[in-house]
Amino acid sequence: LEIGNKILKSLPEAISGLAKDATADQVTSTGSGWAGLTIVRKYADEKGKEFRTTIANNAMMMSAVNMYFNSGGYAQQTGGQQNWKQTKLKGNRAIIEFDQNTGYKLSVPMGQSSLIVFEGVSFATENDMMAAASSVDIDAIKKMLGEQ
Repeated sequence: LEIGNKILKSLPEAISGLAKDATADQVTSTGSGWAGLTIVRKYADEKGKEFRTTIANNAMMMSAVNMYFNSGGYAQQTGGQQNWKQTKLKGNRAIIEFDQNTGYKLSVPMGQSSLIVFEGVSFATENDMMAAASSVDIDAIKKMLGEQ
């Protein structure tokens, strides 16, 4: 929990003009040490635009992301269209997904079992979403978690 609170403190006060909602901050742990740790921070404005950052040590989420990377041709089909693609965020491989109802979701593996997921509601473009996500210092978070 101490690591989680330290990571929360390292996150920006605002992202893409959205203020942090400190009342929504969460740090939970289901295991000892870093195992099972989940850190959540939400940014929002009064117009309904929202950006969420979730940092997790979660083997199940990581295996789903690795399945995307490793299968090459595997894709969730929505009306015959692929709704995700591989991309990079600050040199880290990532997967970006778009859903008409929920917006953008960017998943970035950090090491063996750590993952950071960014969710953006009411972001106009993929570039806007990527710019918001790039304001988070992923390398510093990796270091705090002891990931390579």
